[in-house]
Amino acid sequence: MLRITLICNLGMSTSMLVDKMADYARDKGIEVDIEARAFQRVEDRIHDTDILLVGPQVRHMTQKFREQYGDEIPVIETMNMSDYAMVRVDKIFDQAYADYQEKKKK
Repeated sequence: MLRITLICNLGMSTSMLVDKMADYARDKGIEVDIEARAFQRVEDRIHDTDILLVGPQVRHMTQKFREQYGDEIPVIETMNMSDYAMVRVDKIFDQAYADYQEKKKK
């Protein structure tokens, strides 16, 4: 199962992406566990995450997450601002999943 964690300032704005992204992934035949978290509450899930997607409003934290967890989490990315705002889960998921597949090959 692919575990995806979405991070934002309070964990609320990304929560609307969670169900849509999970449905999209399942429609593609990919079993996922997706949760949205405030960046301050990520510690209890971080070690069980395959893809960490950072919301545009806290994009300044992406590098910090890469430095702290880059050896442990294969994909740590900032979500594209327009895709995030328009809730384009297909674009957000497809990009992150492609990057995840590429890292698994290495």
